[in-house]
Amino acid sequence: MSWADAIPPAQGLYMGPDGEKDACGVGFLVSVKGAASHKIVSDAKYLLCNMTHRGASGADVRDGDGAGVMTSIPHDFFAAMVLSQHGIALPPLSHYAVGNVYLNPAEPVYSESKRAFEELALSLGLRVLCWRRVPRNSSILGPFSLAKEPAIEQPFVTLAASTADSAAFDEQRFATQLYFLRKQAAHAISLRKWFYACSLHPSHLVYKGLLNPNQVYEYFYDLKDVRYTAHFALVHSRFSTNTFPSWDRAQPLRMIGHNGEINTLRGNKNWMRAREGLMASPTFGRDMDHLYPIIEEFGSDSAALDNVLELLVVNGVLTLPEAVMMLVPEADPADDDRRAFYTWASTLMEPWDGPALVTFADGRFVGAQLDRNGLRPCRYYLMDDDTMLCASEVGTVTIDPRRVLHKGRLMPGRMLLVDTLAGRVVDDQELKRSAGRKILHALGLQRPDQLAVPGLPASAADADRAAWLAARGPLPPLHEDPRLVAFGYTMEQVKVLLMPMLETGKEALGSMGNDAPLACLSGQPRFVFEYMRQLFAQVTNPPIDPIREKIVMSTRTILGPAGNLLAIEHPGDRRLVALDHPILLPWELVAISRRIPSRTLSLVYPVARGPAGLAEALDRLCSEAMQAINENVTLLVLDDAGIGPDAVAIPSALATGALHHYLVKTKKRGQVSLVVHAGDAREVHHHCVLLGYGADAIVPYLVVEAALALGADVGKYVYACVDGILKVMSKMGISTLQSYRGAQIFEALGLHESVVARCFMGTASRIQGVGFEHLATDMLCLHARAWPATAVVAPSRPLPEMGDYHHRTGSEAHINDPVAIASLQDAVRSANQGAYDKYVAATRAQVEGCTLRGCLDFVPSAAAGIMPISIDEVEPWTDIVRRFCTGAMSYGSISLEAHTSLARAMNELGGKSNTGEGGEEEARSKDPTLRSAIKQIASGRFGVTVAYLVDAEELQIKMAQGAKPGEGGELPGYKVSNDIARTRKSTPGVGLISPPPHHDIYSIEDLKQLIFDLKSVQPAARVSVKLVSEVGVGVIASGVAKAGAHHILISGHDGGTGAARWTSIKAAGLPWELGLAEAHQTLVLNNLRGRVILQTDGQLRTGRDVAIACMLGAEEFGFATAPLIAMGCVMMRACHKNTCPVGIATQDPVLRAKFAGQPEHVINFFHYLAEELRAIMASLGVRTVAELVGRTDFLRVNPDVLKVNPKARLLDLQSLLLPAFSLRQGVPVTMHPAEWKQPTHDDLHHKDHVLLPQAQVAIEQGIPMTLTLSVCNTDRSIGALLSHHVARRYGEQGLPANTLRIRLFGSAGQSFGVWLAHGITLELEGDANDYVGKGLSGGTVAIYPPRARHAAFVPRDNVIVGNTCMYGATSGALFVNGMAAERFCVRNSGALAVVEGVGDHGCEYMTGGRCVVLGPTGRNFAAGMSGGIAYVLDLDAKRAINPEMVDLDPLSLDDAAELRGFVQRHLDATGSPRAREILESWNTYLPRFTKVFPRDYKAVLAAQRVSERKLPTLVAPAAEPAGISPALVAETKALTHAAAVADIEEVMGGGPNAKRAAGASSVNGDDGVSKLDKTRGFLKYKRVKEPQRSVRRRVKDYEEVSHRMKTRDLRVQATRCMDCGVPTCNSAFGCPIANLIPSWNELVHKDDWRAAYDRLTLTNPFAEFTGAVCPAPCEGACVLGINEDPVSIKSIEASIIDYAFKQGWVVPTPPAVRSGKRVAIVGSGPAGLAAADMLNRAGHAVTVYERQDLPGGLLQYGIPNMKLDKRMVKRRIDLLIAEGVEFRCGVDVGKDIPAASLTAEYDAVLLATGATWPRDLAIPNRQLNGVHFAVDYLTASTKQLARAGSTAADANSLPGVNVKGKHVIIIGGGDTGTDCCGTAVRQGAASVTNFELLPPPPPTRANDNPWPEFPRVFKVDYGHEEVA
Repeated sequence: MSWADAIPPAQGLYMGPDGEKDACGVGFLVSVKGAASHKIVSDAKYLLCNMTHRGASGADVRDGDGAGVMTSIPHDFFAAMVLSQHGIALPPLSHYAVGNVYLNPAEPVYSESKRAFEELALSLGLRVLCWRRVPRNSSILGPFSLAKEPAIEQPFVTLAASTADSAAFDEQRFATQLYFLRKQAAHAISLRKWFYACSLHPSHLVYKGLLNPNQVYEYFYDLKDVRYTAHFALVHSRFSTNTFPSWDRAQPLRMIGHNGEINTLRGNKNWMRAREGLMASPTFGRDMDHLYPIIEEFGSDSAALDNVLELLVVNGVLTLPEAVMMLVPEADPADDDRRAFYTWASTLMEPWDGPALVTFADGRFVGAQLDRNGLRPCRYYLMDDDTMLCASEVGTVTIDPRRVLHKGRLMPGRMLLVDTLAGRVVDDQELKRSAGRKILHALGLQRPDQLAVPGLPASAADADRAAWLAARGPLPPLHEDPRLVAFGYTMEQVKVLLMPMLETGKEALGSMGNDAPLACLSGQPRFVFEYMRQLFAQVTNPPIDPIREKIVMSTRTILGPAGNLLAIEHPGDRRLVALDHPILLPWELVAISRRIPSRTLSLVYPVARGPAGLAEALDRLCSEAMQAINENVTLLVLDDAGIGPDAVAIPSALATGALHHYLVKTKKRGQVSLVVHAGDAREVHHHCVLLGYGADAIVPYLVVEAALALGADVGKYVYACVDGILKVMSKMGISTLQSYRGAQIFEALGLHESVVARCFMGTASRIQGVGFEHLATDMLCLHARAWPATAVVAPSRPLPEMGDYHHRTGSEAHINDPVAIASLQDAVRSANQGAYDKYVAATRAQVEGCTLRGCLDFVPSAAAGIMPISIDEVEPWTDIVRRFCTGAMSYGSISLEAHTSLARAMNELGGKSNTGEGGEEEARSKDPTLRSAIKQIASGRFGVTVAYLVDAEELQIKMAQGAKPGEGGELPGYKVSNDIARTRKSTPGVGLISPPPHHDIYSIEDLKQLIFDLKSVQPAARVSVKLVSEVGVGVIASGVAKAGAHHILISGHDGGTGAARWTSIKAAGLPWELGLAEAHQTLVLNNLRGRVILQTDGQLRTGRDVAIACMLGAEEFGFATAPLIAMGCVMMRACHKNTCPVGIATQDPVLRAKFAGQPEHVINFFHYLAEELRAIMASLGVRTVAELVGRTDFLRVNPDVLKVNPKARLLDLQSLLLPAFSLRQGVPVTMHPAEWKQPTHDDLHHKDHVLLPQAQVAIEQGIPMTLTLSVCNTDRSIGALLSHHVARRYGEQGLPANTLRIRLFGSAGQSFGVWLAHGITLELEGDANDYVGKGLSGGTVAIYPPRARHAAFVPRDNVIVGNTCMYGATSGALFVNGMAAERFCVRNSGALAVVEGVGDHGCEYMTGGRCVVLGPTGRNFAAGMSGGIAYVLDLDAKRAINPEMVDLDPLSLDDAAELRGFVQRHLDATGSPRAREILESWNTYLPRFTKVFPRDYKAVLAAQRVSERKLPTLVAPAAEPAGISPALVAETKALTHAAAVADIEEVMGGGPNAKRAAGASSVNGDDGVSKLDKTRGFLKYKRVKEPQRSVRRRVKDYEEVSHRMKTRDLRVQATRCMDCGVPTCNSAFGCPIANLIPSWNELVHKDDWRAAYDRLTLTNPFAEFTGAVCPAPCEGACVLGINEDPVSIKSIEASIIDYAFKQGWVVPTPPAVRSGKRVAIVGSGPAGLAAADMLNRAGHAVTVYERQDLPGGLLQYGIPNMKLDKRMVKRRIDLLIAEGVEFRCGVDVGKDIPAASLTAEYDAVLLATGATWPRDLAIPNRQLNGVHFAVDYLTASTKQLARAGSTAADANSLPGVNVKGKHVIIIGGGDTGTDCCGTAVRQGAASVTNFELLPPPPPTRANDNPWPEFPRVFKVDYGHEEVA
């Protein structure tokens, strides 16, 4: 519900009011002395109107998003009005209250509402003196505002028993009763009846409405009345992302004006509800219940904050500023009295976290508070008449500079406060010390540390650990622990996730996205964690960098009961324990339990209860928890350790969420802490889900036990978890764990509403899905695998390998499977339509099992009344492909060859390729065949110059990335080659960090500014914004459309070539199907769809995918992975390792040389895809793509998928399929192609349009000239359009220096000098706002205060420019005579900046250039700084510097000379008194400078000085074992990196291994092989075949031809295995039994032969046979075989089993229990033996019948001994006999015994007779003697040998088929022919001739024999070699 139902209810995928987000411009004017005047009110109009550009409007410009003003009460004005209108004399000021109240204008609701209000007032001892109707001008309203315009009246309220005696008037009681009146009226009359009190206070009131800023003073006549006087005016301009804002959501609110977003709102609301059970106050007494709920329903996040603030202030314990401090605390207050307040407050209230500038007022206090990270701008002036002006921008009100005493900015976490009663500005530190002393005094304490909550005692840790280990007993090995299986652990999870965490303290990286099934479609059991999708920040609030900006992050948490929010009580009275982080070790929980009264609640229930038992167990859990709380327990431990054969676990996420919400609902949650002792929680995402739904701490005991069993460092695992939790918090812009806990920052994807309502209340779940019963069934399934219901099927020893991360045949499905990859490559390379059809079929099969679109199908033509048309009527494929583009893969992430091939292809097609965020070289950018039409602008700003921008057809702002939304990225130094460094404006060999998008995109209004910047610098390009699918993305898309974007890309969660942590790849974001449909529906609903083009991407593969995307709303389509596959990508998923074997995702020159892709391959792919789309369109009767957009009526749920997937049947996709055109009739549902070219009002009124005509001579002829102009804050992006014309004409070189000089006066708007081109100089006398010099591209900017200024104004002590100046500058210079605010010189990569002081985060991520700071420096200076140099005066290193990547050096003589030159230039440009003073006393000042020098940059410069090489050897190459191939070429060695470094963050600081030398780790075995480089082993080491005995010797016997390699050599060969993301070796092209080849190769590499044997026997019971006789199609399909010799898979396989026999691991293991069933198997060949083995293991009695005299079939007699030693066969037969298998040989079933007797005697009969009947040749003389079938000949020969010795002479002496001395002809050249050759030679044949029907195969693969088919190439086998 919303006020007056102004916001449409949720429908389709539109979220309704809950999804609305906003941002704003705020400010205030205040008389410090409290002097009221109309000037303050009238000046506030300019303050408000001059921030119009920070707000927005809907489809009609007259419909604003909301604006308003709060003032002190104009008593004289109201007294006159009320007396004249009502004949009533008002009481004195503060003895009455007044406010604007919204009422429904329709009768009888209007009168009933007023009467109800008056009755409530009387019941509270108040009376309404009168109602004054507010005079308004409704004619200016837009249609939407007018439709919901309320009646606005002002009730004047006083105490019913009011007295004229001011001293006797009870102001506290009056304020309390007014609060009760507001709350009860809101509850009783309700928003639904349009009732809303904007304010009702005795000190201030609010005028606001659904207006734009220019309308406020025109609408409310009162504000223009000169009698309306006030001593303050606080204004607010709102930017709602929806066009359905409502009157009540306009601001200011009752006490605040909020610019920002509360990211943790759900949690804050839940915790406030929980606190209602603990709150008590003498102010409210027994009437507290009448105030509940404190947070009013259906309000915005700002309204919720205002509700709580109002409660705290009216309660009276805290003042208004103190209450604001509690809700929006400083990050790390100093360790003095200030800390006392925050320590006390932190035990009572979690931060309301998010980017926020909160302005507030209550009549006495007027102020502003900035969030802890400073993510909103706030500037202020203090004038000589004691007036303060504070606003989001400077220049909003014209002020004589001679009146300005001080210009400042509000710092992060600080408060700006004016106490109008005391008549002074209160210093932030003074305020907070006073607040701290107030708390200490109230509690009788002396020091802040007396308030500290005790933590865990470190002294007892060792003893507690020892005691726990002793009580726990021996820890089982991983492969013997059934609990791991029961909790769903897999070998892949252990290897890919847990081991890196245990070894490196970091989560592992992955790449190439996630193409595995959604949990709600997976055929495997899935935990609840996997249904929860992480939300993330984009557009409306920024994410945080938790590494570089860790100073604002905190994982501190407190265990124990909450306190009374409304009283000052000592935290120590509640027996609390403080934890540094929420991940506990088991023995730490023991210690905590000694401190806090605790109880353990079991999370298991009887298996016998079945699926129904889960819901029952949750009921029991809640009941037991309530009982424990009633018994004063304050710590509940939720424990699933009781799992066992008879007990199954409740999923910990369900248990935690259910109990948390139950306790919130019953208002008991604040009385207890929840610790989850969970076996299923192991990944970072799991921990985040538990914390997000209420867990206070987590004990991942099973991981701890497994780690201890492995001898691993548990501390590193904990570190990795905490680090990962910070990463997840930060991507949502949340700084503190206290705020994240319970905040529910997730969407449930595929959970039924019954589960969500009980366990995850308030979480979006839009497509329904599995319920409790299905979740329980999954857990029971896993339990059955661990503890089988019957004892006859022994569980396999190793953990299962499910293929969650890498494709594994027979395991979890993946979209990118080997058949699809191979078929697509075949199709595009050989123009093979059949191969493309095979690709489409394979892809569709996988898509149907993995994605939501796979659950959709096209409606049948006949059923829908569709008339198909001829395909000739459909628009041609050449038009369709113009809607296609390739993904944003930067040059750097992929090779130059791959990047340019994509660009060539798309330029040829008329589509678009994308630069990615890596820039583009100017020469290439100018080449129409090589350029990328889409130029991306990301947070990294790599190479984003004005020349780069003006060459674009589309400018894409990357707000998020599908693989890692809410995160930045890294390009490791080993990928930064000379070319890449030049393109990115950085240093070769130095790593590059791409920050999260939070530097010029703080909020929606800042995105709007960036869009305006880009439009200004390149008016001919359309501006695109890239978003990632998540719940609410439709509302965000609406905001983006309103911000002026032309194009919106909705990316899916599953795409992305970029590297990211697996937590992000697997758990963040949503399918594009949901995001696209939601965006399309919401834009249509808002009548904004006609403003923007919609595009989508994310694992788009086929024309079918494109058709569905189009029907869901897309007009354009992006492809990344598929074109890469077309060019040769094999989905290695190793893009981040620089080891791409096909030369795509690598900068290694050796690997790049292997790139075989061509632009034609990409062209062919898009041709096939477009033609497939055309066929679909023809079948649906659609002629153009435009006609198909949004036609979800052409879609239905796919019945074929429902038949085979039970989970799919539980999904409800109707919201996805709701036609958008049905939501709002008569509005556009697509954008007209030319619509985006229409300029907006802001575009047309750009200040550069005034300058451009005057500057033409300078630009066109290069004649120097000077222009002058006055500016104000609405003049934004000055210089951008001028730079556009310069760059278009002259490129990056620009004009000669100072050709065009422009002098400006006043306060410049945002982005002053943005992308300023070389040759342009901007000189500003005044000040400027945020983003000065953004992207500076060679120009010069000089800013200094007005020459005519107040005598007390000292420039160096005043803030002259705003936040984020010089962001992404590449060249040029900025000189500022004064201070800059936060984030100065972020990502500067080549420019010079001189400034006289900077705020926090200066020089963050800087990669080049110089920065000179001639004054104070804020915190976290040089965080992430990898290049360039900063010279800082009087640096307080301990306080200011982030030391992780920089050194602090003294200046050299060269440095001093350089610095002096910079200071002189600063003086020349600005006349700075500070610069003059320094130069005049140079020798005094010089020693006070510090050189901030990035270490990596220093190392590269040093290497360049001592060597000719451009790149240093960053990592020493691994040592080579003896006998292995020579080292790679020197250039490759220079780029080599160590596999041990899992993340660029490791070498750039932030991890426990940051100091470890790269390459230091090693693998040592007793064979002497050390430091095997697994990462690059495929390049370093050459294939070695098994050694064969010499022909001369081996033909004399029947011993095996080959010998096994030595262990050391085998490990080297295993190291060549690349562990492919999509291994084809075990696919349908390779191993027919799907051996887990990459897994056991990895284990052999690690010298873990036992584990390799276990892994091998999972799929292959008789590896000794396959290793000997298999033709090794796995090697033919090996990915390495594309361009190198394949891995020696067959040799490794045979060696593993040989090693196992040698070590005695292969021993008889008869089943412990027999089933009583008897099975007969006919045939003892390979199939018969395998069946016998499996059936016997199951406990059945197995009898095998064999007609030969010995068992083994083909193995025994059909394969010669030199190929398969018969002793191996006997060994295996003997083993089977020992295990209970019976063999009956010499029995020919059907002849010797009738088949019927078997069926009578046995419970089952299995035929395993094989295909033994040979194919004959019907040729003349076939019947002659001496003509034999090959198998008969080999069988006879083998039998001869069985009766003789092992030598050829022994065998040849016996009777049988013997060819000694004969000329032998063998027809057929296969394996059997080879065996005959070898046998004939051994028998002494005079000659052997081998005939083959087919022509000689080529030496290498032919075009019709593409990889990974079995290679049909000429090869010589052992028999041919012997004959030759």
